[in-house]
Amino acid sequence: MDAKVFEKELYSKINAYFNDNNISRYANGKMYVKLAVAAAMWTSSLYLLFAYGGANPWLFFSLYVFHCFAQLFILLNIAHDANHGAIFDTPFLNKLMSYSFELSGVNSYMWRELHHAQHHSCMNIDGEDESLVARKLLRFTEKTQKRFIYRFQHLYFWIIYGLFTADWVFFKDFECFFFPHTTYLKNKKHPPGEYVKLFVFKLIYIGYMIVLPILLWEYSIGWVILVFLVGHFIIGIIGAMVIQLTHPLTTAAFPESKNEYPNFTAFVFATTADYSINSNIAACFFGGLHLHVIHHLGPNICHTHYHNLTKIVSEVASKYQVNYRVNPTMYDAVKDHYLHLKSLSH
Repeated sequence: MDAKVFEKELYSKINAYFNDNNISRYANGKMYVKLAVAAAMWTSSLYLLFAYGGANPWLFFSLYVFHCFAQLFILLNIAHDANHGAIFDTPFLNKLMSYSFELSGVNSYMWRELHHAQHHSCMNIDGEDESLVARKLLRFTEKTQKRFIYRFQHLYFWIIYGLFTADWVFFKDFECFFFPHTTYLKNKKHPPGEYVKLFVFKLIYIGYMIVLPILLWEYSIGWVILVFLVGHFIIGIIGAMVIQLTHPLTTAAFPESKNEYPNFTAFVFATTADYSINSNIAACFFGGLHLHVIHHLGPNICHTHYHNLTKIVSEVASKYQVNYRVNPTMYDAVKDHYLHLKSLSH
């Protein structure tokens, strides 16, 4: 198989999909529906929380978790695309929409720094891919030095994933700004305005999610914090699993460098997999992240095009006998991920 010929035909057919159908690679009707749903979910859940959350502790808990789900929907379906510049053809509008990350307590600027420079260019490369760090609590590659705790990682990984979003809110953003752990971040000079936005948006988020409920109602500080942590634990597990089921898998490659491959396209196919490609539920809620191969091939393409483009990816890969890896269901993908972690626990 000639990797250059394969790559050329693949991108040619991807481009032809847009040109022949006279459609934009940015938001289509389905994406505008998602934008409307996201806005409705966030505003309505916030209204319900503060209008009725004071009635009793369990209604407060239910409405709080519902608002957390609205945040997760925004993270997966809106914020991710916006930070890739994939929703609008106007950079200003994408930048404006990228602040939807802040609605979930995550700093959009630092997310871009980590995701673009330390994942999209170095998938599954130990020491470079930021998504493989996991605070040294999980071992994703053979190159990671063994620790006793890793013997049980296939049993406790879901707990670590549950802390995913809460960690971003309280620790990760601050650590990346002030105590960087990678060479890239250590050499990066952040604009002064980003420090200001970091603190302003964090204070707003923590203020309305934790402080305001304590001030408005007679719930204890402990109860409000517990509800916050439970809500984030639930969406943390879901969010982390949606993302992690595409790279650290039993059949994925974990190269020393992307230069081991003839081109970037070959690198993507070696390190990335899809799952639940025909699932309507995944299409509605996962922001196209389950169709991850096309996402890495065209990160600036709106995810509502991914389903049709994935058919092209599959057909061209089959023609050139390129291994396009797919787990049929999310259950299969979770099992694959579990077995990968278990294989590295010994």
